[in-house]
Amino acid sequence: MKCSHISRVKEWGFNDDHDFIATLWDCVLCGIESSEPFREEEKVSIDHANCDTDPCFGCKAKGLQLSTGDAASSKVMSNKKWHGELDAYYSARAQGIQPAGTTMQKIREAEKASEVMGKAYDANTMTQASAINKQSVTSLKDAGAI
Repeated sequence: MKCSHISRVKEWGFNDDHDFIATLWDCVLCGIESSEPFREEEKVSIDHANCDTDPCFGCKAKGLQLSTGDAASSKVMSNKKWHGELDAYYSARAQGIQPAGTTMQKIREAEKASEVMGKAYDANTMTQASAINKQSVTSLKDAGAI
């Protein structure tokens, strides 16, 4: 197999003038080492017969499988959903409502609590929005809390 070597610095050291320099290079494709950077036009033949016991990088890379990982996962929120939630949050804040968070569930709970109470909900000073209903509002009004 012919390899067009691509150099990368493998080790660093000091020269006689105590300058920090690269002292060893290897090829990113096949792992062969050199005391000088590889020239792009240099071709080297590699014998993979001995790679069964100690596989080289090229042999290992043949079996590599790539995955989309988290990019295709449901853990990542779409840009449209993200901006939708932020727009809903800003809209609630413009109405004087302070949700307990920026998720759509928290925003909707705060809006519903505001509607039931007849005034803007504030998560910093009030009970959980999900606990506010007509009965609890009546009790809070009787106690003078609202």
